[in-house]
Amino acid sequence: MTSKISYIKLIRADIRHRGWLAALTGIGLFLGMPVYAMLYIDSWFSGSMAMSVAEGGSGAAAQSREYIAEQIRDLFPGLLNGFRLSYLAAAIAVLAVLCALTGFSYIHSKEKLDFYHALPVKREKWFSVSYLSGLVIFLVPYVICSALTIAVGGAHGIMTAQMAAECAVAAAGGIFAFLLIYHTCILAAVLTGQTVTGLLATLVITVYPFLVFSLFAALKGIFFETYYGGMVTLTDTLAKTMSPAGLFISLINSTGAGVLSTGLFIAAAVLAVLLLGGAFFLYRIYPSEAAGNALAFPRTAPVFKVMICIPAAVFATIIAKAFTGLSGTKWILVLSLLAAVILCAVIEFIYQQDLRMLLKGWISSVFSVAGVFLVLCVFQFDLTGYDTYLPDQAKVESIRFYPDSFLGYFEYPEDYSGDVTENFVDSGASDEGTAALYRLARAGVGNLEEGYTPSTLDLADVDSEITRDYINTVFCYKLSGGREVYRRYCLGREELLSAMEELYQNEEFRKELFPIFHVDTSQVDSIFYADAYGLGMPMEMSDEQIQTLLEAYKKDVMAVDLEVLVGNKPLGEMFLEIPDENAADAFGESATVNAYAGYGSSVRPGMITLGSFYIYEGYDNTIAWMEEYGYTLRTEIEPEDVQSVSLYLSAGSVRDGRHTELISSLSSDLELFAYDDGSQDITIRSQDDIRTVLEHLEPYNRGILGSGSEMGDYADIQFDSGSSYYSYEIK
Repeated sequence: MTSKISYIKLIRADIRHRGWLAALTGIGLFLGMPVYAMLYIDSWFSGSMAMSVAEGGSGAAAQSREYIAEQIRDLFPGLLNGFRLSYLAAAIAVLAVLCALTGFSYIHSKEKLDFYHALPVKREKWFSVSYLSGLVIFLVPYVICSALTIAVGGAHGIMTAQMAAECAVAAAGGIFAFLLIYHTCILAAVLTGQTVTGLLATLVITVYPFLVFSLFAALKGIFFETYYGGMVTLTDTLAKTMSPAGLFISLINSTGAGVLSTGLFIAAAVLAVLLLGGAFFLYRIYPSEAAGNALAFPRTAPVFKVMICIPAAVFATIIAKAFTGLSGTKWILVLSLLAAVILCAVIEFIYQQDLRMLLKGWISSVFSVAGVFLVLCVFQFDLTGYDTYLPDQAKVESIRFYPDSFLGYFEYPEDYSGDVTENFVDSGASDEGTAALYRLARAGVGNLEEGYTPSTLDLADVDSEITRDYINTVFCYKLSGGREVYRRYCLGREELLSAMEELYQNEEFRKELFPIFHVDTSQVDSIFYADAYGLGMPMEMSDEQIQTLLEAYKKDVMAVDLEVLVGNKPLGEMFLEIPDENAADAFGESATVNAYAGYGSSVRPGMITLGSFYIYEGYDNTIAWMEEYGYTLRTEIEPEDVQSVSLYLSAGSVRDGRHTELISSLSSDLELFAYDDGSQDITIRSQDDIRTVLEHLEPYNRGILGSGSEMGDYADIQFDSGSSYYSYEIK
């Protein structure tokens, strides 16, 4: 026989029993949402209005108010779920834990559990009552405070229909984020027999998928030489979508920024349902004798122990390695095994709560330690063949690549879009180009087997042989079926040059290579140029003249020989100023991203400036057009235009006396500063000394495949008209 008492009465009774939590939730959310929003908006307006009135009167104040309102509209949705206030996000997570534990804590007490389950009420009903009452305790005040927060925005005159919709999305994100932690904690409660172990289980379940998938990527980065971590991989996606912690953060960040991500909401809903379904099923079979024990189902103890110990031991070792600054991998195995032993002892103590019984679960401890050993052996000895992997050439649809030397040579518009994949240069959509890059990748695997690895090159000295002769290059294989695989190889400069000479014959490859073909030239607003002086000089041109110059430049880059880009120094460089739509949309007219603010140009709102449009000797069309309009590229620096030259000499250079002859030829009137490591800074102001030093300087440019070595010693020049953007190589 079961009681016919209604759900509503039971829920009301449960909420009254947890009245302190309802009051705490209401007060905390009220202070953290509408009250904080009101103070936040007032602080923005009061400070800016006072400054505007002082500077420009009422007209400036009105203009400033509208500008501030636009700023607040972009930030306001984040006030509803903690994206702009991390304390609110933390409060949502804490309230979820409190609602779950206070609602289901009775199952951790033998007396309470026997009492509740002795009543003529089905277990399903007790579960539903505890669940719904906890949900109401949070949901009602959160919805009310969200509405009040939106009302605060409306009262200050900043609310629009679009902003209200974004606020609704942010509030929904906060609710889903709460549900993820709430359901996780309920599942942890029914898996355990004590509140303390329930909290620990909540932490484990919340972060476990994120930890495992993130650890997989971290181990690849540590052990595999060809691993490239610059792209979003499947494990990154799984870490965010299968983990309550990852989804919680993603929901808060995405919806708080006003972005409606249907995929995130679907993933959160699916995971929340799975967690709640698992908790409901386990509650139905929850044994009464489980109360007071560490785990509700003792047979799961060794399984949980092994599952927790293996990733946790390796993760703890990686964290320790990062904090201690240790390099290499030789200590990871030893420290991980030690961490596994310690974790096994700690987990066994939590299970038994008796130091004398730490060895009771020795079989699961052996499996845990063996699991750590096996996982690290797979990575240490590359038993999967990750580093030497090359996809079947017949399955490769296309290959893209990006040498490290391009990073310091080219600047693409995509650099500002956040999409790294757009920087990769395609093989020219030809079978010959794909075959050439495949051979180049095979050479990279061969170099790896001979000991020429990307990490060795990354850590090499600037004057070492490997730095002079090799370049790290990232490859992207697009396989049939759409899958993309990324690898990073250490390639010989001559190997890379040979492949590029073959690719360079393809017109489509050259268009992919040169940044000018990535720019919508109709959007170019203005052009600056720099010569040997490295000072940005504006070119006064009409829109038609800009298009004519850029067309002339396109003809020159399509005709230039690859050897010119590899071995010659450019005569100068052009900089194109174009509107930044992303910045304008996000921040209004105040947005500025200017790559060469030091050139003396005016910083213009909502614009970006792209460089690396080099002008080489032989760019006849470009040079002729510039000279026709009075813009001449200077190739020599006149000493009379220079105020000072600063030389920066490395410790190795000073020790080897690399520039002793040059320094000794200067007067004694030098400003010298010596560092503890042996390096020196020398500032030269004498005109005679400046003339001498200028004969040994030239603007540094690595070339498209690097100069054969990184720049070690260098100089900066201060002109009468400003500081040079370039650094100068000391010959």
